Amino acid sequence: MGQFEALKDFDVAALGRNASASTGKPRDLPVARIERDPDNIRKSFDEAAVIQLAETIKADGLLQAITVRRNVHKKDYFLISYGERRFRAVCLLGHPTIAAVIDDNFDPYRQAIENLQREELDPLDIADWVEKREAAGDSRITIAKRLGKPKSYISEIALLIKAPPAIREAFRSRRIPDIRSAYLLARRYDVDPAGVTTWLNGDSPITRRIVAKTLAESHPAPGAARTAASRTGTPSWNSLAVQVAGREGTMMLKPGQRPTQATVQFADGSQEAVALSKIRLKTWMAV
Repeated sequence: MGQFEALKDFDVAALGRNASASTGKPRDLPVARIERDPDNIRKSFDEAAVIQLAETIKADGLLQAITVRRNVHKKDYFLISYGERRFRAVCLLGHPTIAAVIDDNFDPYRQAIENLQREELDPLDIADWVEKREAAGDSRITIAKRLGKPKSYISEIALLIKAPPAIREAFRSRRIPDIRSAYLLARRYDVDPAGVTTWLNGDSPITRRIVAKTLAESHPAPGAARTAASRTGTPSWNSLAVQVAGREGTMMLKPGQRPTQATVQFADGSQEAVALSKIRLKTWMAV
């Protein structure tokens, strides 16, 4: 009898549950025991889209189960790995359970990539996520490779992490049209915080062209170029904003290693000699 004593605490039901979970087949889980992942790259959700999805689920049912993993900090609770929009929609409908696949092999990059592919992400959400990955020890090169993005994109996104509230709010409200404009304004803010804040608080429309022009007028080039600008009353455009295979950069007015190349300063701080045929001109600017 003694050798079988330990079997009295053996949970056969739990074994069955684990076996069922390992098959990857959906099972109905209580909505009350499923929680949103606080580290999910997506923080902003289009409420109208969630309501529309809820109507679709109401009419046709949930066509694709969500994926969850066990919450190691709360027994019998789960965290959403994939499918938070579906989960929100089901919650709107008041359903007590939801079809879910339990998969504890979680990769935060897979979650991020799925969000990037399914629906446009708020760059501020990406910036906060990049900060967390860096805190976890990932380099920006690693982050860029795992997400399939150029390193310059990650560098520009990362600058939004510590961008001042005026820039973050203008970006979130779509007044600042793109990441590059926000990046340029954040760099300018470091040397002229009052000027950038005052400009953002105005009523002027904000486009990339206006950002480049405004920065050039408020920050002309030094030396002879500055003197020329003061004589003529016009900004000194002395460099070109360019794009090289999706990477944003500034083409300096000096050749590369040979006459068919130009020197390009990229947003991540690197400087390379690039063939002229690979450079796409965007706009004049001052640096």
